[in-house]
Amino acid sequence: MELTTLQKINNLIKDLPDYLAEELLEYIEYLVYKFHKDEDLSDDQKRVILRGLEDIKYGRSHLEIPTETE
Repeated sequence: MELTTLQKINNLIKDLPDYLAEELLEYIEYLVYKFHKDEDLSDDQKRVILRGLEDIKYGRSHLEIPTETE
């Protein structure tokens, strides 16, 4: 990220009221988590997840709803 981009972000943050700065912090923490969460998955695990998402996208999956007798 360019320094000017970081400077712009920093300047905008300085103008936020405290309650919005707290929300922004939570959002940034979420983005960091989201960015790093897949790093620990093996290539095989990632492949299986992508295959599952593709199956859902193309209707190759189904949901079993248990009946009350089960």
